[in-house]
Amino acid sequence: MATPIDNAFTKSVNALVAKIDDATQNKESLFEQAEIYFQGAQSHQHTIAQLEKNVEEKRKEVETAINEVQKKQFRDFYQKAQKALKDETIKQARQRYARLKLLTQITTEIIQLCEGNNWQETQLKSAKVLATLLLLCPTEGNGVARVHQRFKPLYKAVLSLRLLDQMLKNQQVENDYIVSRFHESSRFSSPKAGADVLNIFQRDVAIPLLSAAIIQDIGMQHPEIQRLLKGPDGSLNPFRVLEKDVRVPLLIMNHEQTSEFALRGLGEAEFTEEDDDSAAFSERKTRFCKRESNRARLLQSMLNSAVKPDGALGSILKAAQIYTSIVLSSKPKFNYADLPKATKVVLHSAQKGALSVASAQALQQVVGHFPMGFGVVFCQEPVQGNVPKHYAYAVVNGLNPAHPSEPLCRVVSTLDPSCKRGAQRRIKQTQNLFFEQVSAHFSNLPPEVLSSLADNIASELAQPKDKALLPKSWSPHGFFYFKKQQNLWPSII
Repeated sequence: MATPIDNAFTKSVNALVAKIDDATQNKESLFEQAEIYFQGAQSHQHTIAQLEKNVEEKRKEVETAINEVQKKQFRDFYQKAQKALKDETIKQARQRYARLKLLTQITTEIIQLCEGNNWQETQLKSAKVLATLLLLCPTEGNGVARVHQRFKPLYKAVLSLRLLDQMLKNQQVENDYIVSRFHESSRFSSPKAGADVLNIFQRDVAIPLLSAAIIQDIGMQHPEIQRLLKGPDGSLNPFRVLEKDVRVPLLIMNHEQTSEFALRGLGEAEFTEEDDDSAAFSERKTRFCKRESNRARLLQSMLNSAVKPDGALGSILKAAQIYTSIVLSSKPKFNYADLPKATKVVLHSAQKGALSVASAQALQQVVGHFPMGFGVVFCQEPVQGNVPKHYAYAVVNGLNPAHPSEPLCRVVSTLDPSCKRGAQRRIKQTQNLFFEQVSAHFSNLPPEVLSSLADNIASELAQPKDKALLPKSWSPHGFFYFKKQQNLWPSII
């Protein structure tokens, strides 16, 4: 059951996912464009090399001409060879500019969707994006892996940006270029120039970071990697668990091809202003070229440092990558109940040296243990050992919980008169049925009582009854199907 694209925000999120990775008739998505690039890259490089060789041969013919008539004839051939090289170079450059323009458009739209005029509004908007992505994803069925794979780049991009902000706030980023552009008081300010839509930090730092997060695994579109994943005849499941002797070379190849795509498939943008021979024009062009060079270098540096992180820059991408791979897992055996383990896996990876401990701890500050959009089942705290009479359903919808095990939630269904549906509340660890000591309070209730509770919740939600007699969590994917239930956030957004 696919979620209808009726809610304006849901529609925006789906549109961004489609721009990044989708199957389109005209091959318009970024990942499709990367696939086209990889398929033709070797041929295009060979064409340029041949044309350059031809130009050099024609130049030598001009130099060795024995008379003016022959020199004129060879010069004509030389000029035609130069034109052929120039035309092919321009053609390939335009294709590259188009890919870079698409990526820039995507990252700009991400910033506009997940950032507001201040820190508080930005946290709300980002929580909304992350939760919407999870809520749109099915949790069972044959199509889970492919949907999760499509949604990963956007999820990882938004999470990376919020993690960078947290580490800057914690003064844990050592990169001078990034630090020089970060000022807490103006981080979310509007740009001063009327034509710009992004401020300096967003343009110089956020865009490269979002770009790196989005294309971090774009090398997987290379035809050689696709053959490894799907087999020569395309009969293999690309989401199967790979043996180490296949997986490690594949990851190396992915990074190599991703770096190649960033360098040659994207490169630097073109300065498009017409030359007016003024000093101001020259200054603008110099500034533009320097800014583009910095952006491209920072993007490449982020991609490289994420392979073996030894500082904040690579650890941010690595932490977001590990977390996203669990929350939006594309493995054959996806288990929704494992999602709250994602932060702990990142922390464990940090303790083993796979990334910095600071980045893992900062990630925990941002998301806690319960991902945005996760379904929480909770009860009122038992009083003097009495068993609670009801439990309620809620959806995690807020970043930066005061305690990682106490998520910020919107109550969506409750049979308890003292707990209002639609209320925003922090679910304490002593209320959350995800924890064994809380669910144990219900263990002595007769099965028919637990079944009745489940029936009542299902009736109120207009959803199928939970398969578990006493659920420890729930999947809100079906609940989010209905347009009227897609708004789980304060009206500030």
